[in-house]
Amino acid sequence: MVFSCMTRKMFSVLPLLVLVLISITPLCSSYTPSDKVTKELVVQLCSKPTLYKNFCTAWLISDPKTLTLDLHGLLGMVIEKIQGFGFRTIKLTKGLVNTTTDPNLKMLYGSCLTDYEQSTKGIEVAKGYASSKVYFLAYMAAYKAMMAISDCETLIEAQPIPAYFSRRVVMFERMCSTGMVFSKVLK
Repeated sequence: MVFSCMTRKMFSVLPLLVLVLISITPLCSSYTPSDKVTKELVVQLCSKPTLYKNFCTAWLISDPKTLTLDLHGLLGMVIEKIQGFGFRTIKLTKGLVNTTTDPNLKMLYGSCLTDYEQSTKGIEVAKGYASSKVYFLAYMAAYKAMMAISDCETLIEAQPIPAYFSRRVVMFERMCSTGMVFSKVLK
């Protein structure tokens, strides 16, 4: 008898609990692929956790194309920019591998070159998923790309390498993080 009374009270409170949880937990993103990109939206997106707000905002607002796009187009542009930067850095890193005489640097640059190649392939995959509006898989591919370049960043920490190279690694990682987060808000 006591059990049935407790069960009844529990089930009468359960709908209220579910209603409270639904009201405080959004069921889906408040962003849609067709949202028009504004400066305020860029600032809002770049304020997401794990992003470097100042880098993200400056990087995107500096491109006049940004404010002519919808959110889907912005994600595509971000991925294109990441990919282009990745290709340029692969070219630079190959040159460093071929011209350095320091065997430790040669090994380090070679490892980073492999990481950049893997990361850029991941961005290519993310690009395909994003263009097909399969945002969750674009997010996963961007995440893998970011993790590949994080390996290079870990390798170069506390190593005597040229500052321009370490800055490129950090920039690329921040770009990948931006692509990952922007994919996630659309998934």
